[in-house]
Amino acid sequence: MPELKLVEGRLSEYYNHFEEYSFVSCQATATRLMGVIAMKITWRGKTRSRAHLYQVLHLDYSEYGIDEYLEFECIPGNDDYQDKKEEMNYHWNHFTSVMGGEVVTISPDAMLKLIELALPLAADGIDREYDDKENSDFRHYAVRRLEMMSGVLAEGGVTSRTCTTAAAIYASSPAKLASCETINYFIMRVIDHDYDAASYLSVMDRSEIEDCPLADPGIQTLVRSSITRLSPKDAPHPDGASFPYRCTITTLGRKGYYHSSFVIWLDGDYRSRNAKVSGIDVGSLIKLSEFESAIQVVQKEYITVFDCSDNILEGFNGNYIAPLQGVDPVIVPNGWLYTIYKKDNSHVNKTEYRLGDDVYGYALLTIGGQLIIMTHDMNSITTLDNAVIFSVYSPYLKVTGRYLLEKTPVFHTLCHSHGVYFEDLIDTSPED
Repeated sequence: MPELKLVEGRLSEYYNHFEEYSFVSCQATATRLMGVIAMKITWRGKTRSRAHLYQVLHLDYSEYGIDEYLEFECIPGNDDYQDKKEEMNYHWNHFTSVMGGEVVTISPDAMLKLIELALPLAADGIDREYDDKENSDFRHYAVRRLEMMSGVLAEGGVTSRTCTTAAAIYASSPAKLASCETINYFIMRVIDHDYDAASYLSVMDRSEIEDCPLADPGIQTLVRSSITRLSPKDAPHPDGASFPYRCTITTLGRKGYYHSSFVIWLDGDYRSRNAKVSGIDVGSLIKLSEFESAIQVVQKEYITVFDCSDNILEGFNGNYIAPLQGVDPVIVPNGWLYTIYKKDNSHVNKTEYRLGDDVYGYALLTIGGQLIIMTHDMNSITTLDNAVIFSVYSPYLKVTGRYLLEKTPVFHTLCHSHGVYFEDLIDTSPED
């Protein structure tokens, strides 16, 4: 009886498409110090040079390892060629627009090292805040495809062994860091338990970084930080040369908000670029009550409310308002939310950092027929207001109020309350 053998078809996830293509390039976001990276990997057909295979992926170095993995085989002449190319560009543009980092071309060995460092976090058994079988199945698929890719590159002599962890992080990070950037990024990486990146930013022993009390509450997100420069005389470092900074931070963990105060030292002076963290002395770490945390995280909301004519609600297109061009709306309970991101991560290089400062502003088209513009900055609200007023929708919009909310933000509630009008949530009068 002849031996039966299963042959995988081209549509199977077990079919090794990479054997039919040659590696061309890898583009990546220079965002490794944020704990995430997006990559677009391009391959060209060996026998059909116009055929391309693209991989678009999103790596996470905290809990999940692989957040997203997509493949697009784009072959001219196929009926789906244009659709696949457009879908690929859509996902890649989405990743790069929300992450804010510069897009750089990295070497294949750096690419493999960055993937290799993320894969252990995609394994089963990792403690994650949110997970289910569907996510687990996805990670198994993504790991299998990436291992196929790595195998094909290894056959051609390309492996991760020629790239160190530090070199891979350097290739996917900003080339020059100011003092506040180094401090804020270091804090982010420590509280996220991302010790590879924290070590890259420090001259401390890795064991000393892992034992830092800031990491004790588990994986956290940096919500707010305040950095003040100190005199070396007031907070001398044992090396006699490092420069001190006083930091107070608010973080969000699984069990709530935390507030910490500490001194951190850099081995360069106050004007140095790419200084490294040489020490940290945590003075306090406390869990905040709900009232205390609300005070810590509250931000001003500058809001403009427009009433929309019924004839523009159906088929509303944000591309006709300049700041919303290319921004894809997200469906929320009360309508369609547009989030406008800044083009870079310059907000990290500030003595006062807040989570969300990478967002320029928001626009919410409610199911009740209101267009709500919100920012945390007065200059930004003016710019967005003018963009709406001078758009093609101007004849169909009427300003009904401009508001400044300092202690009781309502925009999140408005987005997630079905059918609610802005006026239902406030009891103050609009500004003149």
